[in-house]
Amino acid sequence: MIRVAIADDQQLVRDGFALILRSQPDIHVAAEAADGRQFLDAVRRDPRIDVALVDIRMPVLDGLRATRALADVPQAPAVIIVTTFDDDAYVLDAIAAGARGFLLKRCSGADLIAAVRTVASGEAILSAEVTGAVLDRVRAAGPVARVDLSPYQLTGREAEVLALIGAGLNNNEIAERLYLSMSTVKSHVTNVLSKTGSRDRVRAAILAIQAGLTV
Repeated sequence: MIRVAIADDQQLVRDGFALILRSQPDIHVAAEAADGRQFLDAVRRDPRIDVALVDIRMPVLDGLRATRALADVPQAPAVIIVTTFDDDAYVLDAIAAGARGFLLKRCSGADLIAAVRTVASGEAILSAEVTGAVLDRVRAAGPVARVDLSPYQLTGREAEVLALIGAGLNNNEIAERLYLSMSTVKSHVTNVLSKTGSRDRVRAAILAIQAGLTV
């Protein structure tokens, strides 16, 4: 059972998320909070919470500061930042704060459920539009010193997968492009993240851009 905490200052949003998640037999809404301080208190009371859906803008303590504070909490949940604000600067801040996922509130219920399950399994999740915004910002920053990928000892296939991550493709799209099964793609992505020391797909995508990989 995946235990989830929901932190958002809007009651309607919390109710909506809870209704969607409670429709799933493998997900349990264990706590709700109206601000970042309440969220941290709930997590400290219940170390069994696996995933937290956290709004960026909340009173008392905002979502980014609350996420950073989890660094001092034993067995802290994996955080998915959920917000109405699609400014890519928030994405970079959320990643730096330690978030494992970032979704916009206009995402579908199916996307929300999938994100919770993905992050609970130990992976990171970013919506395609959010990933695209971050990569556009990196490209717009102009030329950077070319990164040498040889120390990472990627196989040819892993380099292909890294290039496609850099293009903003998700696992399904990579599988279709390379004519591979989803399990094989997931294995390659895991290897790429591990070998390059990338905490999540966005960091891997930025590395691909810096290395000059194209598709």
